Amino acid sequence: MKKLLAIVIPLFGVLFVGMGFILYLILNPSNAVNGLPQDYEDNLNKKIFVFHDGQPFITNLKGGDHYIKVDISIEVGNQNDVDVLNKNSHKVRDRIISILRDVSEDDIKRSDIQEILRNRIKQELEETLKIHSIIGIYFNEFVMQ
Repeated sequence: MKKLLAIVIPLFGVLFVGMGFILYLILNPSNAVNGLPQDYEDNLNKKIFVFHDGQPFITNLKGGDHYIKVDISIEVGNQNDVDVLNKNSHKVRDRIISILRDVSEDDIKRSDIQEILRNRIKQELEETLKIHSIIGIYFNEFVMQ
């Protein structure tokens, strides 16, 4: 009987905590609209545009004999910024290659290197091209040799 109680009591505790959490999510209007998170609803209504010139970036790594090949897509919030990126693709490629050339072999081994590169690329492109609707930088390919 004691073994049964030792199993049943924690089971009911977990069950009640889970039900409480689910009720909180359902009844809290600030977290959800129509059962979906607010930011999810907002993102469904936004148009997004992608700049991708179809050419990978290939360059040597800083202080070594290794090379990196990266294919990048840039997601922006309006068509004007895609047009700016297209008209200035030579500047986009130059800035991204400069950023990649500044990466060492040790940097590549870091688990957060892609996030670091995303942030640097976004910041550099916004400053260089005076655009401010970059939503995301996406790596289609990321290879070191």
